Amino acid sequence: MTNGQKRVGVYIRVSTSQKQTTLNQRMELEDVCRRNDWEIVEVYDETISGTKSIDDRKELKRLLRDASSKYFDMVVVFSVCRIARSMTHLVSVMTHLDELGCDIYSHQQGIRTDTSMGRMFFQLCGVMAEVENSIRKDRQTIGIKRAKSQGVVFGRKRVVDEDMELKIVELRHKGKSVRAIAKNVGISVGRTHKVIKEWEPILAS
Repeated sequence: MTNGQKRVGVYIRVSTSQKQTTLNQRMELEDVCRRNDWEIVEVYDETISGTKSIDDRKELKRLLRDASSKYFDMVVVFSVCRIARSMTHLVSVMTHLDELGCDIYSHQQGIRTDTSMGRMFFQLCGVMAEVENSIRKDRQTIGIKRAKSQGVVFGRKRVVDEDMELKIVELRHKGKSVRAIAKNVGISVGRTHKVIKEWEPILAS
């Protein structure tokens, strides 16, 4: 590596529902790095839904660990949606990297967070995440009222009360795994799964 050459970690992802591989993303981003004289120190390659939580995405977790160790200066992605489909998850990852002093380059959007335009994009993502959360909570509240008006009873109240159920729904909306939710709420995985099953019409709305 020459003096001043930027070290980058390349993150590539396709969804499990997509009939394609990460090869095209990898070839495109390797070409981008060559043109910009960026040294690729690691490639993080995974096939998983972008709606999954960070805890469920092994390669993204590995990238964040390496970023904490200052293994690279910037993360290169094909598009910001490769990092996360949820604006809330995206902002969480971007904020974490920003706190570590690690920049992000999104090829499709042509955005680098070490530029003024990139910083503006980062701030806009934060605003959109707040809007996304607000919309989700509104939908959740409306769904609960509709279900209750139809006589739906959620869970066995002797084990899981209404506040716990709402907490389970909120965490599930954030993409948390059933096991992580059960640990957070303090009930069994089986009971958590049953509550989520009962709330499926609301979670899908």
